[in-house]
Amino acid sequence: MGAKKLFLVDDDEIFKIAAEVLIKTHKLADEVVQMANGLEAYNALISLEHSPNDLPDVMLLDINMPVMNGWELLEELKQGPEIIRKQVQIHILTSSIAPEDLNLSKTYDFIDGYITKPLTNSDIDKVKSGL
Repeated sequence: MGAKKLFLVDDDEIFKIAAEVLIKTHKLADEVVQMANGLEAYNALISLEHSPNDLPDVMLLDINMPVMNGWELLEELKQGPEIIRKQVQIHILTSSIAPEDLNLSKTYDFIDGYITKPLTNSDIDKVKSGL
């Protein structure tokens, strides 16, 4: 069984379109909400803090984005409402192959996975298995 709602946070429009097709084809989520940066995602998550049933089950988060990048969003979430960290599965989804990014991701105990683009069927299966 897949997620009800998934936040796809990435500034690459073409990637988001392709990823959404893959996500829906493999039934990872019924609803995919696309966002272009961390600030959009943060505002959406905070607005749902008191409606936990409306929070996404999964968030796929790019690291390098304008306005607010993935690391900045994670820092905000670290200080933010616990319900978000506990209820939303957060997977970094990035084109970065830098070992320091992978190591940095491990410092956030609420990160559920680190996926290097492109998103694959195997990646989707791993995310689904955690639901």
